[in-house]
Amino acid sequence: MLLEFLRLKRTYRNISRIRQIVNVFLKHGFGQFIEQLNLQRLVPFRKRLKVLGAPPELAGHSIPERLRLAFEELGPSFIKLAQVLASRPDLITKPFADEFKKLQDEVPAFPFHHVRQTIKEDLGLSPEELFESIDETPIAAASIAQVHYATLKDGTPVVIKVQRPDIGDMIETDIIILKAISSRMVKYIPETEFFNPTGIVEEFSKTIRKELDFTEEGKNACRFRRNFSKHPHIFIPS
Repeated sequence: MLLEFLRLKRTYRNISRIRQIVNVFLKHGFGQFIEQLNLQRLVPFRKRLKVLGAPPELAGHSIPERLRLAFEELGPSFIKLAQVLASRPDLITKPFADEFKKLQDEVPAFPFHHVRQTIKEDLGLSPEELFESIDETPIAAASIAQVHYATLKDGTPVVIKVQRPDIGDMIETDIIILKAISSRMVKYIPETEFFNPTGIVEEFSKTIRKELDFTEEGKNACRFRRNFSKHPHIFIPS
């Protein structure tokens, strides 16, 4: 069933991630949804007996609130998807959109040795060779990347943005899984077709891949700087 569900190679990452997603949805009271998609066999038999209804500790939470908590627990891809959906109350209704707007893209920082390794792998030189100094404590940390103050060898102050380790692979795995889930929604829950879940996931995949492309982000910054180069109150560094 796993191979049929994903249509990709059986790897530890893929299988464990599918099971994690299913278990998180069960934990937050979406057992009926899991059964409708015929995914209950991805969890141990003892858990299948408890898939219907919300757990007692979640009895006071609304369905939109429980879904927001599930997405939050599942990490970057699902948080980004929820943020995309939050802008479409016409598709998901206002209660869900309002709940998804509460999701924050702030997470604990990853260790500086990963920053050092990424810089060396991508630029071919160590941080010490490229910068006069670099602050090991990030000024901001989000689900995809974090930002550090640094100073170039000529004394120019800069900020550097470094992606989280393996975030690209993690998001690609989640995109494949989300595409499979959205297809099964249309197949097994026909009433969901009106808000086009497969189209939403496809659009989301394009958006998040662009966000992972820092080269494209740099081009956008250059374009923004050119457009406002003569504005007296806006300065965009080169």
